[in-house]
Parts: sequence; structure tokens; C-alpha cells
Amino acid sequence: MIPARFALGLLLLTTIRLFGAEPSLSKKAWTILEAGTHDTRADRRAQAISALGVIPGDQKAVDMTELALQDSKPEVRRAAVIALGEMDAKASVPKIKALVPQSDGKTLLVTAEVLKKFKDPEGYEIYYQVLTGKLKRGGSVLDGLKDKKSLEKMGVEAAIGFVPFGGIGTGAYDYLKQYGIANSTVDATAAAALAQDPDPRSEKALVRASFDGRELVEVAALRALAKRGNSAVAPEIEPAMYSDKALVSYTAAASVVRLLDLRVGHRSKR
Repeated sequence: MIPARFALGLLLLTTIRLFGAEPSLSKKAWTILEAGTHDTRADRRAQAISALGVIPGDQKAVDMTELALQDSKPEVRRAAVIALGEMDAKASVPKIKALVPQSDGKTLLVTAEVLKKFKDPEGYEIYYQVLTGKLKRGGSVLDGLKDKKSLEKMGVEAAIGFVPFGGIGTGAYDYLKQYGIANSTVDATAAAALAQDPDPRSEKALVRASFDGRELVEVAALRALAKRGNSAVAPEIEPAMYSDKALVSYTAAASVVRLLDLRVGHRSKR
């Protein structure tokens, strides 16, 4: 049974179907994601961009994410860097590196991790700055790295290893401080781990967890389903696209796009 909080979205969907003008599931998912990336609220834009990270190999997703690197808000730019790293968008590295001179401490650390993933030496340069407080080539550390509280928060986020909440405005540290670590983290970790489990029972459990009621668990389950790659579950998680929780909605939409891409054998030409 679908939770009541999805009722409005499902009512609108049913109305569209009755009038015989239903768009494709992929188009509906993209509409939700595009609306999120253009939202007036920076946290919503960051959440939508973060969700795009589950769609590797899709040129449209890469283009939207690269555009977000130029957003006026650092949390959105940070989400874009993380998403491009998750997409394995190595061709985006020059655009990511272009952010470094004007980045704050949090964005620098995120950038360093992504550059390190792509084996770019500038990633190690940034980590050297964090460790020593100075540049290898001389001079002082870049502005923002002296903010010890920000670095502490980023450390907690890295330890949690949960990418979506490292990319949104509040970050994992603030999210878990507000809602409690014990309440959701264990189940979210379990959901993430099931991404690689071939047992079909795990897939069914992840679909149920996508409507768990706890944002952290729902997002983890949806991302796990995207990684599993069974396009048959796309219609089952469609109702989550109409969640009143923005990050759940965006993650569900991105997961649906990913699964439908796999169904048609979509690959980026990038």
C-alpha cells in the first residue's frame, strides 16, 4: 500500500491518464529533475543535482550537472562536483578544476576527493594543503581551509560515506544531528549494501524500503535499486517520484531514468 503522502501526486497522475495524454515515464522523471535543478531554493537545486549522480553515461545528466558548476550557491556547485565524480564523468575534470581558485573549504575537499578518484595530481595537492596548511609551491593555504568546523563536518560526512547527504545544503552532519543517527543510519547502510546482492528477495525489500517513511532509508533504497539495474522495478518506484520529500522525489526520478536508460541500452557519446 502506497503511503498517503503520495496521494496528491498519484491523483494528478491518474487525471492525466484519464484524459489520454500521459507522457512517458522517462519524460515524467526528467520533468521532475529539471524542475528541481531550476528551483528558486538552493537546497532543492543541490538535491536535484545530487540525485543525477545515479545516472552515469547519460549525456543529458552530465550536461545538467556541469551547468550547475556555475551556480551562484556553493552547496549546489559542491553537489555538482560530487555527482560528476559518481557518474565517472572524467571529461568534466577541467570544468571541476576551474572551480578551485574560488572554492570554499568544503568544496575544495569534495573536489580533491573527486580529482583523486580520477588520478589527477591536483587532488593530492589540495590534500597536502589540508595536512600542512601551505601550498607545495609556497604561500599559504587557500581561503576556507582554516574553517575547522567545516572540516570537522566534512570528516563526519566522509566517514558516513553517504554521498547524497554530502552534497545537499545541510550535509550529513547536520542532517543526522537533527534527526538522530540511530533512527536511520543502520537501515540506510543495509539498503545501500543490498545494491550488490543478486537475491531477488533483496530487490523486493529495497522496493518496500523506498516507501519506508524515513528519508535517509528511502533515498538509500532508491539509489541501491538504480545500481542493481533491473528496469522492471521502474514502474514500482514511480510513486516515489511524487513524494513530498524533495530529495526522495528527485532520487526516485533519477533512479527511474537510470533504469530506463539500461532498458534501451543507452550510452553517452561523451
